[in-house]
Amino acid sequence: MDKLKKPLQQDNHYNVPMKKWRNWPDLCQRVFNEVYSTMDQNQTLFLHPKAKGYSKAHWNTTAWNGAWTAADAAQKALKDIIKAKGYAKA
Repeated sequence: MDKLKKPLQQDNHYNVPMKKWRNWPDLCQRVFNEVYSTMDQNQTLFLHPKAKGYSKAHWNTTAWNGAWTAADAAQKALKDIIKAKGYAKA
């Protein structure tokens, strides 16, 4: 993954533990920031139309977990792309 860590590291806006934040390449950091901010500000996009909303604190946790999961999935996808023969070199 070191080849994917370019000088464009993102700001850790949402206080992800630095050990994890530094482990994610730029793209994954961007994924976390974008997914978290979108989910945090748009709870209704992710709820069934008849569902009651969650408290701000509960929704923040849900948004955080969704963003973390998305960033980890992006990292796995990048690793798989690099490993694919003929697609990219690590």
